[in-house]
Amino acid sequence: MEEQNSLDLFEEQAKYVKGRHLVTIFHNEENLYTVLRIRVDETNDSYEDKEAVVTGYLPRMHENDTYTFFGEFKDHPRFGLQFQVSSFRKEMPQTKQGVITYLSSELFKGIGQKTAENIVETLGENAISKILNEPSLLDTVPKLPPDKAKLLYDTLMQNQGLEQAMISLNQYGFGPQLSMKIYQTYKENTLEVIQSNPYKLVEDVEGIGFGRADDLGFQIGLIGSHPDRIKAGCLYVLELGSSQEGHVYLEAEYVLNRVKDLLEENKH
Repeated sequence: MEEQNSLDLFEEQAKYVKGRHLVTIFHNEENLYTVLRIRVDETNDSYEDKEAVVTGYLPRMHENDTYTFFGEFKDHPRFGLQFQVSSFRKEMPQTKQGVITYLSSELFKGIGQKTAENIVETLGENAISKILNEPSLLDTVPKLPPDKAKLLYDTLMQNQGLEQAMISLNQYGFGPQLSMKIYQTYKENTLEVIQSNPYKLVEDVEGIGFGRADDLGFQIGLIGSHPDRIKAGCLYVLELGSSQEGHVYLEAEYVLNRVKDLLEENKH
């Protein structure tokens, strides 16, 4: 509940533009940098055009789906006014027909029109939120094989997980590019990792050093001589000795002294 409240507060305070995705102008599959054009439905900024160009580090967006993008408008010296995204949310359909169309789209492999109709007929127009909160409800849908039910739930979680992770990482001080890199590493487990052991970021995500992970650890209460903090400090010192100083091994006493200094330097 506390996490959801923080997301709501972030969205209330942030500048946003909401609209239907018209066309993807550019999408880099490696770093996920994306440029797309949307039909503007709503914004809390002083923008009056009917269409807008949106840029940021985003997954591949589905045309004709509606998204709310959080960020700010900036004037590009060559391409003009663009909305630079820090996070986003996909707007879920609110009517029965809208939910049927969504669930039978190409996003959900193996879920056709008839199956989508059965799901909505059984669970109602709030089917998506019900499934996310209680996936066992899919067992009540007639003629829905377990493998398709699992695939449908996993796909929903993957999309919802990305949106929540991007907003949460933004609140922790990570920019959109680094946030997307973290999400690509941990997928739907992103929030669990950063909230339980953020020091794993040092091991798994290029571009995140001990200091950055330690700041995050402090925010969630991993301080002092916490085992995860000590382990991350040891790995950081060893990696530094190897990649930057050219060592092929380090003596234990040297490593422990360096780790001790590192942990003390980063005291909050």
